[in-house]
Amino acid sequence: MKKKFNIYCGLLIAAIVFGIGINMFETGYWMYQGGKAGIEHARTEREMGHQHNPTLGFQIISRMTPVEMMPKGEYLMTLNVGDSIVNLKTGEKMPITTMMGMVMPENGSNRMKVLQSVSYLGFAFIILFLVAFIKLVISVNKGRIFEKSTETQLAWGGWSVFAMYVLGWVSTLYNYILNVQEFEFEAYNLSIIQKPDIALLYSAFGMLLFGQIFKIGRKMKEEQELTI
Repeated sequence: MKKKFNIYCGLLIAAIVFGIGINMFETGYWMYQGGKAGIEHARTEREMGHQHNPTLGFQIISRMTPVEMMPKGEYLMTLNVGDSIVNLKTGEKMPITTMMGMVMPENGSNRMKVLQSVSYLGFAFIILFLVAFIKLVISVNKGRIFEKSTETQLAWGGWSVFAMYVLGWVSTLYNYILNVQEFEFEAYNLSIIQKPDIALLYSAFGMLLFGQIFKIGRKMKEEQELTI
């Protein structure tokens, strides 16, 4: 029984690490591509005799603003809002509808710093969840199931996952509200397309519920021991 429990716990941890690893790899890959493009651009400028601005890359990043939008009714029906993309395999030039992207206004609000700070806080809650989960696995393997420590670890884990979900909405709504204040596009309505994963909410309440079940079990066990 404990063997299966450990296998399932290992699979859960592996899934979490895999998900985090994918996100870190994606972030690292685009940082690498951006740095590579910046170095090549600086080399080209030096060869042409232009003076390179070492802070240009940071200025561009500070101006980057993520937007999510849906075409307005009449544009959605035509599937052509003036943008196009070329399929290099066939040479066909096709209409394209942009739903998510990065804009770089002249007076950027440096919101990326705030969004990055929220993501760092979310990473801290991931670490907190993993610590609580590992402690829970150790307790179960030692036979300490109906104890307060088990309830505590389930509570810490549940509230950590709930905090991740809330932080997801904080960053999403923060970005959307600023977009509404700063932008208005002719062919698009600003929207929220990517939402925090609802599975986080289910997992959070599930862990909190299991914590209460273990608490009830512990009290029933204590009452039986007192009766005996």
